[in-house]
Formats: sequence, C-alpha cells, structure tokens
Amino acid sequence: MKKYPLIFLSAFLLLNTASSALKESRYCSLVSSDNIYYADSPSVNNITSEIKCVCENELYRMLADYKTALIGIENKKTGYIWWSSPVNYDKDTTATPLLINELRSSSILKYGIPAERNTKTLRSNDAKCSIFVEDINNGIRVTYHFKAAGFRYSVEYTLENDHLKAKLKTSEIEETNTDNIATEITLLGSFGAGSADENGYFVIPDGSGAIIDFNNGKINSDSYSQRVYGDDITAVPNTKGAVTQQVYLNMYGIVKEDNALLVVASEGDSNAQLNAAVSKQSKTDYNLCSFSFRLRDTDTYYMAGNLGSKLTVFEGGKIKSDDIEVLYYPISKENADYTDIAERYRQYLIENENVTVKTKHDYAPLYLDVYGGTMKKTSLLGIPVSMKKSVTSFSQTEEILSALNNNGTESIVLSYNNWTNAGISEKIDCKAKPASVLGGKKNFNSLCDYAESNNIELYPSVNNKALYSGGGFNPFSDTSMRISGSYSKIVSYDYAYGVKNELKKPMSLLSPSQFSEVYSDIAENYSEKNINGVSLGDMTSTLYGDYGKKNISRFKAMDILENSYAEINESLENSILADSANAYAFPYVSHIKNLPLSSSRFDIFDEDIPFIQLVLHGVIPYSTIPVNSSADAENLILNAISAGSNLSYDMIYEDTSAITDTSLDTLYYANYIGWTSAASKQYALVSDILSDVSDCIITDYYKNGSVAVTTYSDGTVISVDFSNKTISVNGNIIKLSEYAEKGGF
Repeated sequence: MKKYPLIFLSAFLLLNTASSALKESRYCSLVSSDNIYYADSPSVNNITSEIKCVCENELYRMLADYKTALIGIENKKTGYIWWSSPVNYDKDTTATPLLINELRSSSILKYGIPAERNTKTLRSNDAKCSIFVEDINNGIRVTYHFKAAGFRYSVEYTLENDHLKAKLKTSEIEETNTDNIATEITLLGSFGAGSADENGYFVIPDGSGAIIDFNNGKINSDSYSQRVYGDDITAVPNTKGAVTQQVYLNMYGIVKEDNALLVVASEGDSNAQLNAAVSKQSKTDYNLCSFSFRLRDTDTYYMAGNLGSKLTVFEGGKIKSDDIEVLYYPISKENADYTDIAERYRQYLIENENVTVKTKHDYAPLYLDVYGGTMKKTSLLGIPVSMKKSVTSFSQTEEILSALNNNGTESIVLSYNNWTNAGISEKIDCKAKPASVLGGKKNFNSLCDYAESNNIELYPSVNNKALYSGGGFNPFSDTSMRISGSYSKIVSYDYAYGVKNELKKPMSLLSPSQFSEVYSDIAENYSEKNINGVSLGDMTSTLYGDYGKKNISRFKAMDILENSYAEINESLENSILADSANAYAFPYVSHIKNLPLSSSRFDIFDEDIPFIQLVLHGVIPYSTIPVNSSADAENLILNAISAGSNLSYDMIYEDTSAITDTSLDTLYYANYIGWTSAASKQYALVSDILSDVSDCIITDYYKNGSVAVTTYSDGTVISVDFSNKTISVNGNIIKLSEYAEKGGF
C-alpha cells in the first residue's frame, strides 16, 4: 500500500480527484499517521474524514470509523477495500434521507409492538441511536443503544485469518421497554453494495443457484426475499402458494470486477432471511444483498372465520434464536467469478462444518425411487373403506431392478418408499417392519440379498414429517403448535384452484420434540435388522419449530435433527440418502437425490447457474429430479451432464390406474414398463461421460449463448450445446439424436 507524507495530502487529493471519481473508494489509498488512516479519495470523505486501522495480519487490514461504525476490509496485496456502507451515499439521487440513513447503518433492528400488532424499524445511523465503540482483540465491539425504544446490544467485528467476522450474542440483547419486543436484526446490511455505475452481480443460492446482475433495470419486479432452509411450515396457508425452489445454502456471493466476496451465515442460519434488490428497485441507487435474522417469528389468524380481518401475533417469551455470526471472505484474482465463490464455500464446509468427501472414482449410479403401497378406498359389503394396496411389491421391485441390470445398468441407488404398514398408512414409521401386503419379511430379505449381490445400494425410506394417529403417537400431544396457539396441520390443496381439499383429512405436523426418539429408534431398528442405510424423505430439507408449551425454536429443531443424523450416521454403514438437503445435513449424508437444476426463476433473476452442484461435485454424489417426471427429458439430461449430475427416476410396477385417488396419484408417469429400457440407455450415456470425473471438483463453468462449458480438476472439459443437442467431451462429439433413435428418449 502506498503511503504519502501528510504535508503532501492536500496536493495529492487535488491531483487524484479525477481518478478517484472513476475508482471511487474501492482502491483508495489510505495515508497513515499514528495509526489513523486518512482517505485520499473525496468519495470516502463523504463518509468520514478519518478511518482508523483497527488491526491487520499478513493478508488483510481491518479499517473502521469509530463515530459511525463504518467498517472496511482491505486486501493488502491489491489495495481493494470492501466497505460496509456505500461511499457515495450523498450522490444518491433516488434514496430518501431515511433510506440514506439505512444505507449508512451498520445495524438495523425491527421491533414489534404487540398491543398495536405492527412493527417499526430502527437504524443505527439515526439520531435515535447512540453508538459506542471499543477496541477488543483483533477488532472492535460496537454497542448500539436505542434508548427511547428500549433496546441495547453489542456486536463484535473482528479480523480473522482470511475473513471479517460479525458476531452478536442474542442472549445479551437488552429489552427494557415492556411495550416493545425485538423481532429482526440485520448486521452490515449494505456490505459490498454495488453502485449504479459498477459492473457486477449477486450469487443467490436459490434452488440450483441464480445470478442477479447489478443495475438490470428490473425495477418493477419484486425484490428477492427468501428464508434460508425454507419456510417454517407450522404456519399453514389457506391457499397453496406459488411453487418455488428453496435456499439450501447459508451463503450468498458478490462479484465486482476482479474481486468476489463470499458471505456465510455461520450462526443464526436457522433464522436467516436472504434479501436482494437492484438499483432503483431498492429505492436507492445501490444494488444490495444481505442477511436479516429473525429473533421472534410471527403468525396470522382470522377472527370467527372472517378472511377479511387478518390479525398478526408475535412469538412470545424470551428470544430463542441462536447467536448470529456472519463471515465475509474476500476473494481477489483475475476474472474472479461465482466458481471462485463456490470453491471458497466448499472449502468452508470441509474446514468448518466437518463435511467429508463421500464420492469415489468411476462412480455414476442411477438413482431410483420405487413406491411400495398406498391406501386405496374400496367398497366392502357396499361400505367404502380404505385398505392397504400394493403398487410395487418386494418381488416386483426385484423384477424392476433385474430389468435395469439386464439392460446394462451397473450401479443403482435405490430408495424404497411406503414399504412398511406405518409408511403405507401415513403414520410415524420407525420399526423397520416390512408390510405383509408387499410380501412380508421373507420377500424383503430376498430383495436385500439381491441388492447386495448386484451393486445396488438400498435405502428403505421413511418420511416422518406428518402423521395420522397410531403407532404410539397422538395428534393431540405430538403435534407442533403454531405461534397463534392452534395445532399445525398439513393440508392437501386442490390441484386446479390451490385451495384446501376438504375431501382429504389433514395430517398432524410431528413436533420436533419427538425427533430424537423417532430417529434413535430408526437407527436402532435398522441396525438390528442389518439394513445399512435409510432415506429420511424430505426431513433433510425441512425445518420448523413447535411454538406451544414444548417451546422449540427452529434453531433447537435444527440442533435436534443434526444430533439425530449423527446417531444414524454412526449406526448405519451407508448412512443417509437425502431427498435434497439443507447445508446443516451435508456432514451426515452419503447421497443427495432430487437436487434442482434450476432456480425459482423469479423475475429479478438474470441467469440460472448450477451453483450447488459446483459446491458439491467431487464431495457428495447427487442426482437430478426424476427424469420421467419432466416434460422435457432431453433438456433435463443435457442440464444434468453440464452440472455433473446423475440421473433419477420414479417407478411403480402396477398400472397407474391403481394409484388414482390415492396419495400417490401424482406418479401418473411412473409405470416401469415404459421406462426401464429408456432409463438404462440414458444412464449409459450419462455414466459414460461423468464416471471418469465423479471424484473431481468443478473448477470452471460458464455459458456462452446456448453452450455450457464445464471444466473439472483433472482437466476434462465437457461442453453441452443445448440448441444442437450435442455433447463434447475433450473434443469428442456425442449427438443426443443417436440415443433418441435407439429408444433413449
């Protein structure tokens, strides 16, 4: 970093005004005198006249203004500085004075007023907030005091080896006004904000991943706001919402010129909300992306069935959220992009979250979901009754597997759903007792023997999220409670209109208080019966609390789930097959199926990217959503190849008429007769391409028009042309049409 004598500072500022206007404060020099750093850029002086160097290490220098709690992290090699607030805030032609204060605030607190059933916002740069800054080891502690509203809390900002850390202990948040309760908090909400004349983009882990370009002009679209790890499903909507993907990862990224930033919610992720807005859409000139953290949740209800009078109720009691910790990892290299962010996040998962490599070389299996039985209404002596009906028995499953093997499918990961009486009846399922209607214990053991002899990994499935009464569990005592005080029920919605289907009885949402017992029983019972692995359904991607007397927050539920995964992982050799997975489940799963190949495709998005695949390839094997459920199998397979994803299929043995008016009626496409041959041919295509790189990480990925190019750590380059439907592997061309002619599609 260049340093200049202070006597030349004024002349230096005049000479550098033009270049500073171009570079703004991103590369501003800082002139040192007694550890006070004076900015040589006029734009920095808009924020403060002096910035102190708090601390430094071999790589980075932490900067701060002790009056406003403005924070910067400077790369000592390149001089690039990431600021916690925009440097040209006073040139913003869009923002109101209130929003300018918000841009400059290092912390924003929302609080509820239960008596009025509404919320208000407090900003640390407002006159209503007092800020006190003190030095601590490797950083500063900033205390924010909103005296009138009755809130006081401290945040520690420290420079770690290769990142900046913001840490808030939620137990230390003081609430002194009994009329107000803290509901949501944001730390450094404008960190890395992109100005209206900067080129760059945000990396959003929505579904597979998406990019939001700075200044994309989508000011009439909704800004992005989604809960990390999905919505809390205890609050059941009256109508089915739009189908969207989920945020599975506790991170986001920013790319600017040759610099990128990985931001990780390392604590508080169970209650994090990811927000993004582009210039003008944000009501300012800036492009913004940040995490906010819910301290208390809310729910709504209607009085006396009047849908026109929606009332809001706040979560009561003390704050139950875990501590909040946000990590900011700067990345500086030529042409830095989202692949560098994926690499750094993968490194974070391995080094900090105990994620281990589960992949192996020459391994590209076919993932198969088979469905055993269902409840079907039948007339018995003229009386309609629900009875268990076999859709795919154990011996029929063996027949499907044999057909796939005979067609050349050499490696299969099998998830067998609805294989017990409890599973078929939609009750809590943990006894591992094969259903007699499917062939009983003898035929199930025969299936297990066949799987072991034919390179098939068998994962009998349970999905203990919702229940009907029975099996030792009672909807009155074992159901999650909503914040509003009512029981949480899982309802079915009408496919055409999205309203509640009154013909199907709602199911009770199992309280997280029962997770430990249920999954401990699964670990014990599966181990005793020599079943080496289990699929937990979507309980590796679903997170919710219980807000009744059991008082279980999302954070506590996540902790219970992680302990349960660990127990299963310890007991079963093949561990867990996840049906998609939130990041906290990664250390405990051996496979992830149904990994999305697209984002939610919100209007604000500019491009889909296979970001979660960039993170996981070479670490945990994964598959697509079922190929045969897609309206465009060709495009799905091309996307799978470009993302390094194995293929997945749903299959049942009986004709699909057998599942009409049952819980499996969405599997209308899944009869095995029409799919075993095609699946084997499609598997052959994909496995031939991907098996050689199965243990490699993806080092580069980009799209040029309709062509996606993926580069692996062993040097293999796979290019997929979506227009011409061709695949190039190190220059060798494969035409998808050749497989179509052979019956592959």
